[in-house]
Amino acid sequence: MKYTSVRAVLGVVVLMFLMQANPQDLWAQTTNGTILGAVRDSAGGVVLGANISARSTETGAVRSVTTDSSGAYQILSLPAGAYDIEASYQGFKTELRKGIVVTVAAPATVNFTLEVGEMQEKVVVTARPQELNTTDASMGGLVGETAVRELPLNGRDWLQLATLQAGVVGGIGQQSAAASTNSRAARGNGVALVISGNRPTGNVFLVDGLVVNDQANGSPGSGLNVNLGVEAIREFRVFTDEYTAEHGRSTGGVVTAIFKSGTNQFHGNAYEFLRNSALDARNFFDSCPTTEPNCKDGGRPPFRRNQFGASAGGPIKKGKTFIFGDFEALRQSKGITHNTVTLSPNALNGSIVPIAPSVRPYLGFFAPANQNISPDGLSGIYHFVGTRIGNEKY
Repeated sequence: MKYTSVRAVLGVVVLMFLMQANPQDLWAQTTNGTILGAVRDSAGGVVLGANISARSTETGAVRSVTTDSSGAYQILSLPAGAYDIEASYQGFKTELRKGIVVTVAAPATVNFTLEVGEMQEKVVVTARPQELNTTDASMGGLVGETAVRELPLNGRDWLQLATLQAGVVGGIGQQSAAASTNSRAARGNGVALVISGNRPTGNVFLVDGLVVNDQANGSPGSGLNVNLGVEAIREFRVFTDEYTAEHGRSTGGVVTAIFKSGTNQFHGNAYEFLRNSALDARNFFDSCPTTEPNCKDGGRPPFRRNQFGASAGGPIKKGKTFIFGDFEALRQSKGITHNTVTLSPNALNGSIVPIAPSVRPYLGFFAPANQNISPDGLSGIYHFVGTRIGNEKY
């Protein structure tokens, strides 16, 4: 027994040493919401020591505080969701506000005016949506749970929804490693968002409070230029200007998202999304001959995309412990049409213009035109289709 205790103590000491030897930065960004307000009586006087409790309608978890000397209260770090807020004090009727919605990185103001009466008497008020944030000057908006769940997304990239906010424009995506020879090869390939006119590298992206920018401070993204995991995202908020100090670190905008979590009810889904060139219309420039090996589906380059996965969540112990998980996979094979101007076959052979002997050895580097020869016979379009294959998991 003594030997086991010594081993346990040594294990704890070693673990603490390793944690100290590998320190990590801890950012102060908040991802949960806040409920705040004040409690007064019917004459307008403050109520000191009133009991305020917030009960989650999804998990049943309860948080309680009391009002201070000015009658004010704050319930900090509340997970996003709907809450029932109750205010009670001896000699006054209990007031219950139902359906108060807490969203990511935003305060909800709930003020109470208590009426004289017995505490057993209860006044129930159904909450109305909060239309204006009066607690700070931050500008931006929320992309809520319904929008994330219902709106169609090309490639199921949830960051595309950020462009629903005023002042946010989707720029050209960063180049992939295959298309670059410089440091971009080590960068992500996410959608480059321009927020309030700032450069895309001036933005910061947070998921559950963790910074997910790439190592060059660009937008997060994968090799196929998408951010998978939309089934795991509950909601996110875009700050475009005048955000508070806890969301500092950059000169541009802030995108802060939160993951879903389990609730007292089991829930989940399974899905498969398919895109196929056989079901698409032909792009005007995809005019390759069907005899070309990589050109199929009536002159359309081949495009095969399968996105599939499942998510599930629920209680381990109701009202106490919850679990949620998500898996998503992407399988894609995409033909990419390339058109470039080059010399016609007759020009390469010297049939139109004489070619100097010193130049002729270099003409082999030119691909011969296979479409749209110009009227003078000198040039034409060289058309070919390449294939880009990608397999990703989330």
